[in-house]
Parts: sequence; structure tokens; C-alpha cells
Amino acid sequence: MRHQAEADLFFLLHGDHPVLSAGEVRAILEAGGFSYKVKGVLPQVLRCRVNRACIPVISQRAYMTRLCAEELLICHDEPTEIFRGLEGALSSGRMEMGDSFSVSLRRVRRSAQDIDLKALRRQVAGLISSRTGAELNFERPRTRFIGLFSGGRFLFGRILSEVSSKRLSDRRPSRRPFFHPTALHPKLAGCMVNLTRASPGDLLLDPFCGSGSILIEADLLGCKVLGSDIQPLMVRGSRMNLIHYGVRDFHLLLADARKPPFAEVDAIATDPPYGRSATTMGVPTKSLLEDFLHSAAEVLKYGGYLCTASPTELSLADLGRGAGLKVVESYIIPVHGSLTRELVVFRRG
Repeated sequence: MRHQAEADLFFLLHGDHPVLSAGEVRAILEAGGFSYKVKGVLPQVLRCRVNRACIPVISQRAYMTRLCAEELLICHDEPTEIFRGLEGALSSGRMEMGDSFSVSLRRVRRSAQDIDLKALRRQVAGLISSRTGAELNFERPRTRFIGLFSGGRFLFGRILSEVSSKRLSDRRPSRRPFFHPTALHPKLAGCMVNLTRASPGDLLLDPFCGSGSILIEADLLGCKVLGSDIQPLMVRGSRMNLIHYGVRDFHLLLADARKPPFAEVDAIATDPPYGRSATTMGVPTKSLLEDFLHSAAEVLKYGGYLCTASPTELSLADLGRGAGLKVVESYIIPVHGSLTRELVVFRRG
């Protein structure tokens, strides 16, 4: 457990999968040994009581978070409530800042449509400037404030960190030396690694490694990576991609995920084959998953986490329970009109 000053923080999450995004933040906190208390969840916003040492860790690891801010005010999204709250925050001294500041306001999911954000921002900036003497500066502010309208509430905070995009566009499947249509986007691949609670130095296995999406992100997050696939083409293609992105410490094997030639690994993240463009080598998808989950339960260390996915109709969570794994969390992710993916995190023991 980290011993530093705790603070009320809020995280602005990506809007495509906000529930999954919140789960990623919690997983990163747990992997880092941070104790935390969830104070509330709003559309695309997760509010936590947690120590400040988590901020650089979230910034470096998260794939589905936009920014982290120290919460200074939460109230109903009415202008009178907002200004009353800001007056209170200024009077209490909680809004510490340097000699310059900026203010930005955002709507989340079309919240507070009746409020003129430009006019409100001018009023908020004027209030802060008149009460503190600080100068409004949008180019190089000493302190950056953000106000969010979400779910009928207004959150106001001091921005502590904005999460880097990690150059995701450079690692899109279409930009890799070896391309396959089933390849995961790096944002989801990295999120799956984080959901395993893997820490830097841990050995992470992807037994359906395909073109290497998960292994590339796991390496960037500091893991030692181990991959296998039953198709020689995929093993060769994964090797090409890993070398292209500078992954040096990796091992790839031609192996059946149902009979892994491994002793023990710290974490497993994998996206088994399903859908139109995938091949299961003639094995029914449900049987493949059942056999894989039983083998995964044997090679995963006690207390380790497995993150995997399947079409929702296969009831992946139930299959994992049948293999003796504990369900930690489950997420439903629409892929396209005919496919909805269930992403499940399991724990051994």
C-alpha cells in the first residue's frame, strides 16, 4: 500500500466504453497496490478517494482515460449552485494556484444543453481572477481548471494529469508489417493487459497471440511477454510485428492453447478466435474455449488474473466458472451488427 496524502480525484473516461474504462482505472490502482474508495460514477466520470501517488501510474498505463483532476467541487448543474460552490471553494483556500490559470468547461454526453459554456467560462474565470488576483492565461497557465457537466451534476477540479495517447495510431493493425483482420486495436489490447493487474516485470501469456496486438502493449507496459498460436503463419507474423515495434524480450511458440507447454505465468490476456475472419481449426468455438479455460487454470499462478473474450451467446463467465476460475468482472462490447463481445476477467483462487 502506498503511503501518501489522499485526495478526492475524478477521471474523465473515454466515451466509447465508459464502464470498461472505469474498470481499467480500478485495475491499475489494484495492480499498483493503491487503496481507494469509489465515491461515485457519472457518465464517463469515475470519482475516487485515493492517494496522489497513483496519478503518474494512471497517466502512464491507462488506455481509456482522458485526464485526472483533483475534485474541488461537485454540485447540481445549475449556475446559481455552481457559483455558490465556487465561492465556497475559494473561501476555504482549496483552490490553490500560482499566478496564472486557465479554465475549460465540457459537456459529457450532451449534458446541460441549456447552458452557454462560453459565457459561463468567462464568468467563472472572472470570479477566480477577482478573488485571487491570478491572471487568466490559456497559453502557459500555472494551474489548469476543468468543469464537467455530467448526469445532472457539475464537477470542478484542478487538472493533475492528461493521459497520453501512447501513439496508438502508429500501432493500428493496418500499419503493422503483418496484418490480419481479426487483430485487436491497441487501445482494447492494452486495456485487457491492464485488466489482468499485471505489473512491470510480470510474465504475461497470450496463448492465441495472432498478430501480436496484446503482446506489443504488454511489453510497452513493462511485462515480459510469452505468446503462442496454433497457426505457423500467425507465429511468424507476430514475430515480425513485435520486432517492428522494438519488443526485445519475448518468446513465441507454435502451440495449442488447449495444451500449453508452460509451467506457470503471472497473467493471461488473450482474444480467442471467433467471428467471420477467424479460424478455430475445425474445433467448435465453445469446446475450444472450455478446453482453453481449463488449461489456463492450470498454468496461471494462484491469485493471478486472466482477461479474455468471446461472443456473448457462449456465456463465457459460466464457462470460466466451470473451469474453477472466479469471475471478477464482465463487460459487454458491441463489435458490429452481428457480433457482441463479452470481455471477462477471471481470477485463479
